[in-house]
Amino acid sequence: MSYIYKPGRRELYEQIKNYAGVVRGRVLDVGSSSFPRYKNLFDFTEYVTMDVAPGADVEGSAEAIPFPDASFDAIVCTQVLGDVYDLRAAFREFYRVITPGGVALITENLYDSLHGEPHDYWRFTEHSFRRLAEDAGFAIETLERRGGYHSVIAQMRARYWIERLAAHRRWFARPMSITLRILGAWARLRDRHDTSRANKLFTHGYLLIVRKNRETSLHS
Repeated sequence: MSYIYKPGRRELYEQIKNYAGVVRGRVLDVGSSSFPRYKNLFDFTEYVTMDVAPGADVEGSAEAIPFPDASFDAIVCTQVLGDVYDLRAAFREFYRVITPGGVALITENLYDSLHGEPHDYWRFTEHSFRRLAEDAGFAIETLERRGGYHSVIAQMRARYWIERLAAHRRWFARPMSITLRILGAWARLRDRHDTSRANKLFTHGYLLIVRKNRETSLHS
């Protein structure tokens, strides 16, 4: 199976890289699968991967993390929460297993095609992210959108044609990837120059960085 460029995936990588410095110490990657895609971006003393499927260091779900209170200095959870049914339980668990003063770096989408069915449950606005984090007791440090109208459309078209043509398994995967890279770069350039309110209404999704209160060990 060949890799094919997608504008949204590239923007996600760059966004996480930009904020990777907040992730330090003992880190838990929630929903990592067997391949922790962004591990190389972080400076850590220990990196523990967790997923509901075999292949990670530990099997476990975001709603019931199998570690004691205050076990990790940071949590990384990228593009996972849309597949987690009980979001409030997941945020409570994040708060519970993070040490006082620790952080969580979380990303998810607003616009995306169906995937991982039947366990594809949610899409996220900045307002839902804010409510979930604050209700769990976290302080929000960063809540940043990712991309605008032009790159969202480029991403949707890319995903559609990759799926329609089963392109990952076809001989034209590489030239298609090159074409999508060029079109994606053009779309991102248009987003940078389009400062309209209309453009700001569209985004791939959000990056959220939250911190646990240093004076409490568990939010009740």
